[in-house]
Amino acid sequence: MKKTIELYQTFLTHLERVTLAFAMMLAAVLLLVNAGGIIVEQLMGSSLVWVEEISVLLFAWLVFSGAGAIARRNGHIGVDILHDYLGPRQMSVIKVIFMVLTLIVAWVMVYHGYKMAQFVGRSQTSLYLDISLFYYYLSVPLGGLILGLNAVGAALPGAPEKDDLMDEVEEASI
Repeated sequence: MKKTIELYQTFLTHLERVTLAFAMMLAAVLLLVNAGGIIVEQLMGSSLVWVEEISVLLFAWLVFSGAGAIARRNGHIGVDILHDYLGPRQMSVIKVIFMVLTLIVAWVMVYHGYKMAQFVGRSQTSLYLDISLFYYYLSVPLGGLILGLNAVGAALPGAPEKDDLMDEVEEASI
């Protein structure tokens, strides 16, 4: 069982790195697209109509993939005061409760998000670029899947802490 948990945590570490790299790439492209749109508007006096569509698409994917990725390290808003007053046993119970509640939210995101993506994607496309809205809405179930996987990892032994992420980012940037 211990080996299985270690393999799962290793899998989540790799998933986290890929997801965060993807989110950083999306953030960079989002910045470039918007900066380019502003520059073109200032120089030419007219805006690029497709910039908003691309921005919404990139932002949706950035938010939902990134939100799922930070769940394992307790990167979401929490009540830190509980850590001071509760012992390790009570914190384990809190982690399990958090995992169950997060899995419920993740299931809703995956199930209903995919149904919505299919429904909207059947007949609707973006106004200027003619991209199926399926791809816009697909970010919700994918983010829910990543969130659910990481919620389980956060409740298992060997989950990294929030501060470990900053150490890894500093090491990677050196």
